[in-house]
Amino acid sequence: MSDRDIVTAFAAARKAEAPLLQLPEAETPGLKRAFDLQCAITMELGWEQIGWKIGCSSEHVQKALNATGPFPGTMFRHRLYKSGDYFPTGPENMRVVEPEVAFTMAKSLPPRGRAYSRDEVLDAAASVHVAIEVVNPRTPNRFKDPVNWFIVDGGLNEGIVLGEARKLLSREQFASLKGEVKWNGRAMQGGVGSNALGGGDLVLTWIANHLNEHGMGLKEGEIITTGVITEFFSAGLGDAIEVNFEHLGRVTLRF
Repeated sequence: MSDRDIVTAFAAARKAEAPLLQLPEAETPGLKRAFDLQCAITMELGWEQIGWKIGCSSEHVQKALNATGPFPGTMFRHRLYKSGDYFPTGPENMRVVEPEVAFTMAKSLPPRGRAYSRDEVLDAAASVHVAIEVVNPRTPNRFKDPVNWFIVDGGLNEGIVLGEARKLLSREQFASLKGEVKWNGRAMQGGVGSNALGGGDLVLTWIANHLNEHGMGLKEGEIITTGVITEFFSAGLGDAIEVNFEHLGRVTLRF
């Protein structure tokens, strides 16, 4: 199947809010091709991109998905929600709940010939937030498919619920902040910031340099969510989620 056919198939699945019946090809695309296909699908959809998510930034998720490292995904304006909102999903949606640390960018970081340092990246960030990313694979075997197809599929992002803007934390606070999550009032396993690649600030630095290597960059106003740090789980229709992060506050959603 041609790249054009793959782009058309995934874009159609995203718009229909239904999984593909089968993978477009038997052979899994390499990392570069997978990311190029993701970007082409974004263009095909025609939706306003508001930023990036980083998947598999924790060893726990990497082991669960058989991934070798983190990967980027796209987020869109019409799937951005505030705390307390109803998050609409169809019956086939897996509604995987991922409590995360997110950032809003104050300045752009354009592509250049050398890597960005953590301090340069943090200087370009405006604020930090507690967030809930909702994940939903459009691949036919859902989480059992090869991970590079998840990259093609926009990093599996379904949407994000963004908490209040807070001032940036120190390196130590990003690593040590404690996170708690409740599912219909029941406490699930919590976590700490360092579960995501050592801390949200380091994940933000990773995505800045990943894009830089591809001739791209973070843009002013973009939202970057850095990966789950607590237990993650598949919620049902009608369920309520509450997340509390040290230093960053509380965020809730309803399905």
